[in-house]
Amino acid sequence: MRTPRLALALIALTLAACKAREAAPPAPEPAATVAPVEAAPPPAAAPAPEAEPAPTPPEIATPAPPPAAPSAAPARPKPTTAPAAAPPKAAPTAPPAAPPADAPPPPTAAPTAPPKPPAAPPASSSNIVDPGGEVVVAATKPGLTRIGADKCRVCHKVQHASWAASGHAKRNPPLDCEGCHGPGSEYKTLSVMKDPKKARAAGLVDPDAAYCGKCHKGPWDPALLRKAHAHKG
Repeated sequence: MRTPRLALALIALTLAACKAREAAPPAPEPAATVAPVEAAPPPAAAPAPEAEPAPTPPEIATPAPPPAAPSAAPARPKPTTAPAAAPPKAAPTAPPAAPPADAPPPPTAAPTAPPKPPAAPPASSSNIVDPGGEVVVAATKPGLTRIGADKCRVCHKVQHASWAASGHAKRNPPLDCEGCHGPGSEYKTLSVMKDPKKARAAGLVDPDAAYCGKCHKGPWDPALLRKAHAHKG
């Protein structure tokens, strides 16, 4: 009889707890855990010969609190792209100021020519008196004959070229090589020409102021001898 009464008491307590829970308004906080209520012991009966141990009442399971509503995840702010800075505008260049229309142009200085060096007194044509006809130096020995300027050119190409462009070659008749140096029939050979003593002995003449003075009048200039024709070296 004790066991059925204890079970009925536990059932009644459970039902009463459920009704009380339904009647109470929902609280924001989770409901407190209801401790099991022990039933009042029934009146003591006559001692039985052997008292059976009272069974342990089953624990009433505590209802789990309702799950909390999931909180919405905070919206992530969208990355804002900074607008690209516009390139700096170049400052406008002011046009150059135009000169006034009525302003006269600045005077241009006339270029000054560099002073010319004093010219050396030339052997002017007024100092040259051509006697006309053939002008030849006197032969130093008898029996000498002329060989012609073309034969002299074989060895004396430089001298001949400069002579051909001079006034000596342009006169008529020309004042050629042998006209100043004498007939070359004996000193024309190379072996004689290389030896000044042999060449003079063979009839080679070095013209002097007296001979050149036949045409070149006025003060004598020894440089005229070097100007008669070009020289090697």
